[in-house]
Amino acid sequence: MRFIKTMLAVAAITASLSPFASYANEKVQLGPRPFFLVDDMEKSPLKTKLEQCSKGPFFKTDFSIGHRGAALQFAEHTEQSYKAAAKMGAGIVECDVTFTKDKELVCRHSQCDLHTTTNILETPLAGKCSVQPD
Repeated sequence: MRFIKTMLAVAAITASLSPFASYANEKVQLGPRPFFLVDDMEKSPLKTKLEQCSKGPFFKTDFSIGHRGAALQFAEHTEQSYKAAAKMGAGIVECDVTFTKDKELVCRHSQCDLHTTTNILETPLAGKCSVQPD
């Protein structure tokens, strides 16, 4: 029963993101990061081609997937990250799902990544961390 409730909750979250799927005439805001990455590239034909794309047009597409939200711009698996990905043109926003010890589903990259995706090592909770077997 708990599993069914959890799956329904995940479905509800996914359904709540459905307004992002209506693409018609929506403005896409890329933010500065893509332009920074291109500017930082070595001079090459690829860099020249990407620089030509900088003026757009930009639009949403199902071929643009916001994996864990807006990568490297917001904390992974947060509402802010998912919304940013949608505003940046992601036609699909998705997350990695894993079970907690008490069998609840949560969006997490893995079951053992809190040290890389949060500040847990700077908190008293760090004492409760354990190393997962490979």
